Amino acid sequence: MDEVVWIDGRVYSREEARISAFDHGFLYGDSIYETIRTARGVPLLLERHLDRLRRSAAVLELRLDRDDAAYREAIFAALSAVDLPEAAIRVVVTRGVGDLGYERHLCGAPTTLVYVRPMPSIRDPKRRKGVQVSIVDIRRNDSSAVSPAAKTSNLLNNILGSFQAQNKGAEEGIMLNRDGYVAEGTMSNLFVVRRGRVQTPPLDVGILPGITRGFVLELAQEAGLAVKEARFRPDQLVSADEAFLTGTTKGILPVIRVDGQAIGDGRPGPITRQLIHLFDETEDRLVAEAAPDGASAETKRPNPSGEKRR
Repeated sequence: MDEVVWIDGRVYSREEARISAFDHGFLYGDSIYETIRTARGVPLLLERHLDRLRRSAAVLELRLDRDDAAYREAIFAALSAVDLPEAAIRVVVTRGVGDLGYERHLCGAPTTLVYVRPMPSIRDPKRRKGVQVSIVDIRRNDSSAVSPAAKTSNLLNNILGSFQAQNKGAEEGIMLNRDGYVAEGTMSNLFVVRRGRVQTPPLDVGILPGITRGFVLELAQEAGLAVKEARFRPDQLVSADEAFLTGTTKGILPVIRVDGQAIGDGRPGPITRQLIHLFDETEDRLVAEAAPDGASAETKRPNPSGEKRR
């Protein structure tokens, strides 16, 4: 099989996979998720993803019934059921099956699913030539509502924003917050480069703390690049010297046009290319240093400060 879903201890084919019509993840979007990518079979930055899964659960007051070791076991059980050169893994935890309503006591144990599907290489030279994005009208949901810091399955804002971008022929939609500052893409975080300085919106603009975003910030700092989290307006995106997206299934993806207007000279810029090279180089090292089961790839990540890693 090239696509499976692990559901609460059992692996199913795509065609066989089912959940209850009374699962609150289906009924209300009451669930959290993480997307993890493999590299040569190693789930990258797995510990960071599991840590964010727990932080998202805390925001939703969702009680998890598994520890990290159990989530790892489920992920590797699903991976072992497929024969894929590379895979995208989606871990979903719903509040579980229960009667209609919002009361806490309605659901029993959470439902846990691990999807594994084929994934093309992020190193495709054609994609790394750059993509076009579009600034969309749909705003990123405000932090006073469902916090953007939690990775939940309530994604209607992002979906509608993505539709707008697709209608304009763009690869990705760029969402603003309610105050008109650039927040993030519908499926990615955003960086710009201005006069040699790497900038990305701060978390308090109302964005998801992307795993790849954080990793790229570390790489840039290690490389001695000037890095700053800063608010900026759409016109400052359009006038940037360089821009790129980050995400688990994107890696670092250059942005060369915004609504038809070229960024810089319309090609990936030198700092973007430098970071892509560092990203690939570091990924290769993490994979080479990983234990046979791939579980230690995260603990081998760069640690320039000497801080203790989990």
